[in-house]
Amino acid sequence: MDITQILLAAQSPDGNLRSAAEGNIKQFQEQNLSNFLLSLSVELSNDERPPESRRLAGIILKNSLDAKDSAKKELLIQQWVSLDPSIKLQIKESLLITLGSSVGDARQTSSQVIAKIASIEIPRREWQDLIAKLLSNMTQPGASAPLKQATLEALGYVCEEIPPEHLEQNQVNAVLTAVVQGMNQTELSSEVRLAAVKALYNALDFAESNFANEMERTFIMKVICDTAVSKEVEIRQAAFECLVAIASTYYVHLDPYMQTIFNLTANAVKGDEEPVALQAVEFWSTICEEEIELQEEYEGSDDANSTVNYRFIEKALPSLVPMLLETLLKQEEDQEQDDNAWNISMSGGTCLGLIARTVGDAIVPLVMPFVEANITKPDWRCREAATFAFGSILDGPSLEKLAPLVQAGLDFLLNTMNDPNSQQRCSKCG
Repeated sequence: MDITQILLAAQSPDGNLRSAAEGNIKQFQEQNLSNFLLSLSVELSNDERPPESRRLAGIILKNSLDAKDSAKKELLIQQWVSLDPSIKLQIKESLLITLGSSVGDARQTSSQVIAKIASIEIPRREWQDLIAKLLSNMTQPGASAPLKQATLEALGYVCEEIPPEHLEQNQVNAVLTAVVQGMNQTELSSEVRLAAVKALYNALDFAESNFANEMERTFIMKVICDTAVSKEVEIRQAAFECLVAIASTYYVHLDPYMQTIFNLTANAVKGDEEPVALQAVEFWSTICEEEIELQEEYEGSDDANSTVNYRFIEKALPSLVPMLLETLLKQEEDQEQDDNAWNISMSGGTCLGLIARTVGDAIVPLVMPFVEANITKPDWRCREAATFAFGSILDGPSLEKLAPLVQAGLDFLLNTMNDPNSQQRCSKCG
């Protein structure tokens, strides 16, 4: 049975050929699962085979290890566990070889399948040399950029697939070392650096003890902050995504780095591409959510061991609020009509609302001058920004602080209800 021809026929526009090939694949799978999976892994690893057959081999292999339905997934796991160990070893070796393939699709699929197998085996204390083998790809002399990229993607996927408790600390340390080296500016390939930042994002949950160590934590934070000013937009965005995750997972360790992070986020919000700016705002929204949660915990508990609330939002307030108010002036036409729209002005407004809930009355004197200055300007964006800002801070401050503002606000809202710009009317009514 020529697996290459069957895989190609399964993608044929000829319905009869396709149906027959699908039947052959199913028969092979049911009659000899071990050899079926081995054949697929060999097909995927062979650079002389057509890209189309390799792509389908990878898809079928991945779908033979994982499923969305939990019962089906458990069945597939048990099927893999019960395979002959020597066959499993051959499949895994083929997959590791494929990471060095000249074909990008094959490399990426292989990294995903490696992670699926790791998610089954590592919790069972199997494939214990996987991390070491992956790391050797990063350190071997003359390792190609595509091999390093695929290896970092595999490390990232492995960290995404398995719970943190299943990696030994020495393995976590080795992964972080490899990832940080991949992020270094001395790495000439931007694809490798991007894969490294994404791998770090997935590895952050494993780094609890590393973040508890000041020297290691500071080194990791410096590398991320340096990466946040890379010349490639995607890499900057990925670095800010790491900062957002750290804000949520390691809030308690952030204090020494907040001035640097503020400067990075301020520059991104003011002048970077929107995908980067959105993540910069998301960092502050995440800090708000953490501090709101801490305030709620304090109110319901007298536990002296509670996490310290560093009041980062309160400290940054005089600079943070003006920065976010500026984002409100960057609305897009008809954004209110698009349910899927998410842009910097909407993100900034959401963050202002979270800040209002975090600091309460303190936000009011910082926002109201902006509202008063913009509500009567001829540019509809200014008027829209004023009403958006006003509406954003209504949940958080005390009734005593809000009552006179709401009364005054009703006047100017009613006066501008006849605004010729439909977007502004929609904003007020909404």
